[in-house]
Amino acid sequence: MEFVNALTVSSTPGFLLLGFLLGVLHAFEADHLAALGTLASGSPRQLILRGAAWGLGHTMTLVLLSSAVVLFSFVLTDAAAAALEFAVGIMLVLLGADVLRRARKSGLHVHVHSHGDMGPHIHLHSHAGRTGPHSHDAHDHAHPGGFPFKAMAIGLVHGAAGSAAIIALAAASAGSAWVALAYVALVGIGSIVGMAAISAAISVPILMAPKNLRWLHAGARLAVAAIAIGFGIFIMAENGALAMELF
Repeated sequence: MEFVNALTVSSTPGFLLLGFLLGVLHAFEADHLAALGTLASGSPRQLILRGAAWGLGHTMTLVLLSSAVVLFSFVLTDAAAAALEFAVGIMLVLLGADVLRRARKSGLHVHVHSHGDMGPHIHLHSHAGRTGPHSHDAHDHAHPGGFPFKAMAIGLVHGAAGSAAIIALAAASAGSAWVALAYVALVGIGSIVGMAAISAAISVPILMAPKNLRWLHAGARLAVAAIAIGFGIFIMAENGALAMELF
């Protein structure tokens, strides 16, 4: 109990611990989850690596921005912050569109047909789930490998936008520049841990889902794309007017 009482925000250990916990929670913000959802494919290992790469990119921008605030008294204006948020909105729309592109490339499509007394109805279909005879070419697909630079780039954009500025300003109040930068580094480490944990949680249903439910996976991809695009448009609409003050 004495140890817990010692970790107050007025003490250096408490301040640094708060930074780590804030980083973990920061990973759960809606726009972060929407972006991660567009990357949810492949093996559990690949998903977790993408989440960690997102956190790494996020940390790099946070450290850069906070260093500018702490060491050079850099001030991020409201218009600049809105422009960064607007950039996140554009990124989400592009990520959602990329999910749709990949879905189309994999043979996912929606068509209308009728049978029996049901009449015309819409049917979601993916050639990836075919069980009947088909050519070997239907199985040709890429096996992503190497470091997920795309996920890191998404983290870089997220780290520059939104609450990143608030975190940087909070770090500037630490009193010591080294404590402030350590705080930001722990926020970044927390975001890496948080996003990797989210990725691990997402990988469980993907790993356990029966292979004959590929149509469900396909439907989930369309839902993720719609959410990312819709949320991106919302962010752009919310920040567009203020962002235009930069021009």
